[in-house]
Amino acid sequence: MTQNQPSPLFEEATALLDLGLQKEAVRLIESRIIAGADRDVHAAGLEVFNRLCRFLRSGIHADALLEAGDCSREELFRIALAFNFSGRVQEAYDIEKGIHPACNDTSLVRLYGLACKASRLGRQQEALGHLLGCFHYQNIETWDAFRKIFLDSELQHLWVAIPSLQISLRDAMRHCDLPFDEILARNESVFPLRCLDHMDLVFMPKKFRALLNEAQSTCFEVSPMAEAENPALFAEFVEWQRETVAPRLEIFKQLRDRIRATVVGRQLEFAEFQARRGRIGCARNHIVCHLLHSPGASIDDIPDLPVLRPLLEEFRRQQEECPESFRYLISWECKSDPERFIRDILPEMPEANRESGYASLALGCMHYRLGDTAAAIEHWSACARKWPLDDAPVMNATMILSGEQRWDEANRFINRLPGECRESALWKKACHAIRERRSFSICNKFHAAPAIPTPTFGRLHSGADEEFLMEKNQLIAAV
Repeated sequence: MTQNQPSPLFEEATALLDLGLQKEAVRLIESRIIAGADRDVHAAGLEVFNRLCRFLRSGIHADALLEAGDCSREELFRIALAFNFSGRVQEAYDIEKGIHPACNDTSLVRLYGLACKASRLGRQQEALGHLLGCFHYQNIETWDAFRKIFLDSELQHLWVAIPSLQISLRDAMRHCDLPFDEILARNESVFPLRCLDHMDLVFMPKKFRALLNEAQSTCFEVSPMAEAENPALFAEFVEWQRETVAPRLEIFKQLRDRIRATVVGRQLEFAEFQARRGRIGCARNHIVCHLLHSPGASIDDIPDLPVLRPLLEEFRRQQEECPESFRYLISWECKSDPERFIRDILPEMPEANRESGYASLALGCMHYRLGDTAAAIEHWSACARKWPLDDAPVMNATMILSGEQRWDEANRFINRLPGECRESALWKKACHAIRERRSFSICNKFHAAPAIPTPTFGRLHSGADEEFLMEKNQLIAAV
């Protein structure tokens, strides 16, 4: 047997626990220890005593496994758990820090654990980074990490500290596009109730233990039978969860607002940074983000760069002609009803807005949503003529052409872009796909259009965030 494959002893011992035969599981381990403890005995003993909350005992087996070496990821997580709940928090942290995640679940579990341990060690700034890092990964539904994180007793000191912790620009740029609103919506209701772990059992009122059964090796949930037999106690338990979670959700909202405000406040600097590198589509999006989200924002705020003047003159004409139409277009309200936008709203707009590049871009996108690819290409081509330096309409049309296997047209279209646009990851991916006669997609989980853009623009320009930060540090140093 390898350490990645449970031994027969491990399977037998955990099966006994699953059946509720705790004494039998302990006797099995102890009988094997008397016969001569080997690696399999320590691996099984670690799991058994972790599940029985006898962490000092499981820590003995953990030490033996570490001495033997070559532990699997699963064993390292179990060892960290044993050390953590037996008070050896620094050792638990060091072990978990050294685990190399192999998948989404491992990454999320590791970051969650590091947040808890760093908070217990008093390193709240570091704990906040790990906590926010959790939300970059897909949620683990089996214990609903994105809800549990607001109840976890190990994070109680972190939640108290968050309002006074600093948020650097680097961190704000990294986390500004997290799904804050989705996370908050997921936590609006106290139901389904969040599971508890061993540390929660220590900090919650002890009377609630009568309601709980082991749900997993490290988690506890309310037993339906106990809920039915103790309705008043259950109601108190529900209220305890609500009262614990509610202030933390409010802290999370304030954290969201601080992070977003930090990045929104730099949009014009981002726009200038992008424009100087010829990334006009990105610069346009930064300008729009500023206009939509900065209090009192005006087109007059925008840096006067020659490469941006045609776009800003167009924006100014639209704004002066009809502020409502201009805001409607740049905020993409048309997405809510494409047919109505095409049939009723756009035809009623005054000329400068109706004939603008944004109108053409939006028409292409709405026709595409409705399945009319010919019309989408036509309007994106019109937009490309109005915005010759902007890569968005060209890339959109090229995506459709490749999907229809019109390879020569796609190749001619994509090569209309100026050289600066050809540094993006998307352009390189598209050209490679066209050469190999494959279709490609623009919007995906790796290159999603960010609601609040940073210089990497959804990782289309890899390293651009760091390039911006380095440039600003140099400018600050020069002053």
